[in-house]
Amino acid sequence: MKSKVLSAALVALFSYGMQVQAEQRPMRILVVNDDGCQSFGSISLQQKLAAKGYDVWMVAPATNQSGIGTAITFKLGKVFDVKKVADKRYCFSGTPSDALDFGLRGVLKNTPPDLVISGVNDGPNTGMAQFNSGTVGAAARAVRYGIPAIAASIGYLFTQEEMKNKWPSTHKYWPDSVDHVVNVVDKLNSKWRSNQPVLPTGSGLSINYPPLPAARIKGIHYIENEQFPTPQIDYQLLPDGNAKQILNPNSMVISQKNTDSGWLEKGYITYTLFDASWNAPQLQQAYEALLK
Repeated sequence: MKSKVLSAALVALFSYGMQVQAEQRPMRILVVNDDGCQSFGSISLQQKLAAKGYDVWMVAPATNQSGIGTAITFKLGKVFDVKKVADKRYCFSGTPSDALDFGLRGVLKNTPPDLVISGVNDGPNTGMAQFNSGTVGAAARAVRYGIPAIAASIGYLFTQEEMKNKWPSTHKYWPDSVDHVVNVVDKLNSKWRSNQPVLPTGSGLSINYPPLPAARIKGIHYIENEQFPTPQIDYQLLPDGNAKQILNPNSMVISQKNTDSGWLEKGYITYTLFDASWNAPQLQQAYEALLK
């Protein structure tokens, strides 16, 4: 009888130990981006998170893919060039969304991440840039698969001197933006258990950090992405019938109105919540009336 009781106690203790071990498993994170696999923002993020004990993997495009949105390569049988450039870090010859897919369906196929982080991107992803962004596009794709995701970016100061010198303030405060994302992960991790989603299911968070010293950052502001933003691109028709793509000058005029771009310009870290459902059931009645 005593041996049976002892055996039962040992089984219960073992089961409890396994449960505690599962709950204490380090959060597994997949880092992607659209800046390329040599990007400071992603390499630094991976290193800083790994130093804190997170299980961090990085898969990023072999070359800069900024502004490519949600594009993917759909060519069955195509062989992609893959280079393992460091421990748990890969360069992949595709788009940001391709890199995400390779991370999820290749490298981590049998051990899916608890969280995807896309970034920290060099340049803001507010207004129209969010829709065009490969950074946000990869994060939205992860959310579409049911995996919580964060898209993280640092903004620009839109002055002639900053543009001429290739955004020195952005590069100066890039490490601060990485530290902010690490702090966000720490906050999430303090409330997370390995059998629970890191973020509300079907949602993601887009963070935009201003390129300013800490003393000038006014706080965090939750704001929706601007619904009808100014297009970033114009086209100039040439005499030979071709077309030259140019920047829409109006897209560089940043106002301080109540938009995500405006709040970032005011010196706030903006948080924009997003999903990837591409559904609008609230409009069904209006459509039914229009299409009778």
